[in-house]
Amino acid sequence: MIRINLLPKEEIPRTRTIKMPEIDTFVPVIAAAAVVLLCVGMSVVQGRSLAKLDGEVTELRSESQQLAPQIARIKQLQREREQLDKRLDVITALDSERYFRVHLMSELARRIPENTWLNRVEEVSPGRYEVEGMTFSNFLVADFLRNLDESEYYHSMDLVSIERGKIDQVDILKFTIGADVGQPAMQMAASTAGR
Repeated sequence: MIRINLLPKEEIPRTRTIKMPEIDTFVPVIAAAAVVLLCVGMSVVQGRSLAKLDGEVTELRSESQQLAPQIARIKQLQREREQLDKRLDVITALDSERYFRVHLMSELARRIPENTWLNRVEEVSPGRYEVEGMTFSNFLVADFLRNLDESEYYHSMDLVSIERGKIDQVDILKFTIGADVGQPAMQMAASTAGR
């Protein structure tokens, strides 16, 4: 069968040809879609991670609340232990110097010359003592200083003051001596080794 087209040329239906757009026009669309998909994917992953971390935080908080009484007890025990350690240190220090002052008095008693009397022995600062006494002569004060200087316990003696006085119409000399004190080296080593 033969076909004849009687329609004018303007009214003839045209067959449309669909052309595929150039690949250059799809690249930005594909890139934008990839970026959107990447953002959505990252958001989903971060949301899951955040939910997981929130769960862990909640779990750790509840565990922390359960352990809070035990932690408080441990801190209290640590404070009590520190207080006990301080008390033990004081006791140890006192024990190490338990006989030190006895030795100081013993040395004074052995080193004091005849006709010399002590009125006062006082620790004026840590490691520094003052000895106050009276006698009849400057020579006896000098002997006392020399004798103390030979002691292992007394060091750096100073004659702080000496003045004349009277007791019952008898002339006397009142003196004050300052001295540094310390344990002899052998005794310090023995007390340290005993700890």
